[in-house]
This record gives sequence, structure tokens and C-alpha cells, in this order.
Amino acid sequence: MLKVLAKEVAARRGLLCTFIGKPITERGGSGTHVNLSLEKAGKNAFHDETADDGLAPITRHVLGGMMNHLRSMTAVCAPTVNAYKRLCPGQMSGYWVNWGYDHRGVAVRVPPARGSRTRLEHRLSDGAVNPHIATAAVLQAARLGVVHQMAPPPAETKDCWDNVGTDKHVPTSLAAALDALESDQEFIDALSRPYVNAFVVVKRAEWERYAAHTTDWELNEYLHFL
Repeated sequence: MLKVLAKEVAARRGLLCTFIGKPITERGGSGTHVNLSLEKAGKNAFHDETADDGLAPITRHVLGGMMNHLRSMTAVCAPTVNAYKRLCPGQMSGYWVNWGYDHRGVAVRVPPARGSRTRLEHRLSDGAVNPHIATAAVLQAARLGVVHQMAPPPAETKDCWDNVGTDKHVPTSLAAALDALESDQEFIDALSRPYVNAFVVVKRAEWERYAAHTTDWELNEYLHFL
């Protein structure tokens, strides 16, 4: 509803409001971060004051689930062809499968606040995402991490610009992201198999239309020289 209202208000003023992930090549993309915390018996369950980093064991399992299913959830969190112009190294967009303490170059950031404000910031989704689906995907990945007691990789300590502590990254196209989603049967069942099946059909058709289309870039790049 917010997106519809924003676009309508902009149109009435002769402006165009868009939420696509990378509308301008030379500028940063548009993200929709999902922030997550967990409460139990009135207290933040992600916090453990006895831990060196202030994080409870369940927080690490949640991080483990998010890391394990990050590639699988990319298609629903970055659901357009354009989204993958944003998901690139050095874009602070969740490209790398990593997490870190107050690190904006990772997929899942652990902000510095502790106590009742302990939370995780999932940075993968772009502006075009359905926020309900993105939230569901993040929650299901977190739940699977807790159910299976998954452990995350070590926290990222490198800058994620010139150096990064992992070679794992999200898919680099919508087609590859759909492949990754379809390969994760557990995540599909967790999110909703009927929904994922319908989503994949629609998005495969979208990708096929894009792949068959001759773009302005191709014409500008090749037409006068080849």
C-alpha cells in the first residue's frame, strides 16, 4: 500500500517514484533491510550478557540458518532481472554469504546495540521485493537454523571491497537464483511449496522474455561496429 500511495502522490506532481533495485547505473541501489529480534519471557532472546560478543547461542543458530539458505532465498528477495545489477561486489547489498559485527558489507549485520535492542539486520532484499515474502523468507531461514542447530561461519573481518573472507556469494542473475531456490527443497517447504511453484513459473517467463529481448545497450555497443 505504501508503494502504491508513494507512486500515486509522485505521479500527481509530475514525478516518477520507483522501487526497483538499481534504477541508475552510476548510483547505489535501493535496499529493503529486514530487522529481526526475538523475545522470550519479556527479554531479548538474542542477548546473552555472559557471552564475549553479547550474543546468545540461539542467535548463532539463526545466523547459521540465514547463511545456509541465503542463496536459496535470493530469488524471492531480489525478484526482478534488474535486482542483480545491485547484487554485486562492493555494493553493500548482501552479495557475499557472510555476516559480521556492525559491518555494512555483509549479508547479515549484527548492530552494536545489546540488551533489549539486540537484533540482526538482513540486507539482501531490494526495493522491489514484496516485504511480506521477504520477512517470511528471513523468518523461515532463521527457524530452520534453530531447528537444525546450524552454526554460522566465522564473522567477516575484512572490508568486503578489496578483500573478503569467503568465496561464497548469491546468484548473479534471476535465472541462477531460481535454480538455487528450486534446489533447496527444505526451504521451499518452509516458505510454501504452492507459492514457490507459482512464483517460479512467473519468474521463469519473465527471465525468458528478458533473455530474448534486444536491448539498447547491445545496439549502442555493437550496431555501428559489427
